Amino acid sequence: MSQDFLKNTKVLVCVGSGGVGKTTVAASVGVLAAKQGLKVLVLTIDPAKRLAQTLGIEGTNDVTKVPGQNFKGELWASVIDHKKTFDDFVERAAQKSEAVRRIFDNSLYKQLSTNLSGSQEFTSLEKLYSVYESGKFDLIILDTPPTKHALDFLKAPQKLSALFSEGVAKWFRDPEGKKSGFLGHLIQAGTRQVLKVLETLTGSQFIRELGDFFINIEQWQGKLLQRTTEVQRMLVAPTTKFFLVTSFDQAKLKEAEYFSREIRKGGYNLDTVILNRVFPHWLDLRVGYEGGTAEQGLADLYMQMKTYYNHRDAIYRQFEKKMSIEARVLRIPDLVKDVSDLSGLEEISALITEEEKSK
Repeated sequence: MSQDFLKNTKVLVCVGSGGVGKTTVAASVGVLAAKQGLKVLVLTIDPAKRLAQTLGIEGTNDVTKVPGQNFKGELWASVIDHKKTFDDFVERAAQKSEAVRRIFDNSLYKQLSTNLSGSQEFTSLEKLYSVYESGKFDLIILDTPPTKHALDFLKAPQKLSALFSEGVAKWFRDPEGKKSGFLGHLIQAGTRQVLKVLETLTGSQFIRELGDFFINIEQWQGKLLQRTTEVQRMLVAPTTKFFLVTSFDQAKLKEAEYFSREIRKGGYNLDTVILNRVFPHWLDLRVGYEGGTAEQGLADLYMQMKTYYNHRDAIYRQFEKKMSIEARVLRIPDLVKDVSDLSGLEEISALITEEEKSK
């Protein structure tokens, strides 16, 4: 991964399913960029405790400079606080008006901002765009939430925007206190019993809070639509590149193939596919065993392991052949020890560089 490549990149979005080492890869690429002189921010979702300690972000949501570094550039990191990010967006969109406090106090909003499907994805992209807009960093790397379908993450802002659109919200508003809008239509349709059931299930204040919520969000609906458009424009820009991280087993490889097709269909720039933890770092598949220096039992064990990993290697080569038509494919070996400090991240960044140079 050359310095020229990084200079032409403002945003790196790391996608992939859970358990493939996506967060570690994102942090390692951040180390690589910082070593090349860039001011880098790694935005992560839920890092493992050791990695959080390594990055200096354990127990904090602030943008923090990673301690112990001695790079040409700077490495910063932050864990995304979804509730705070959502609240900050609403406060800016509503221009800190009195309606903001009513929104924050609304129990429906409290549920939507934390539990609504797509809200975590929206806040991840909102945080990314806010930092991108600030211009404080040369490169921002987003470690995305693990998703079953990659485009569920990418389409989340549009879905959230549609939920709060004027076409939906107008049915729930009754600003003059009259039985108009959605409530009036229900009553006119003779469905008072339905409302009673809803109130029984959700609490007597539910219908009133629903109406209050949509009245108070009226002034930031347009801002949400505008923000969604801006985020989408950033994601498809030439300076935004996607890294797809996967690992062995075959199910994850098939999932990665599906992800790659969908990312391309969406108009996003899938630049690199990273095969993580593909084989032990110490096992050289290119050479045979030379006897006479170890016990035969160890030699047999080595050959069995080599046969197993050669089989995996054949599967990887088939995968690489398919993927390399549209993106570069890099391998990261399975290290003997866990990555638990900055030197571990530097080791992975060096492996990425070495692998890229061999292509």
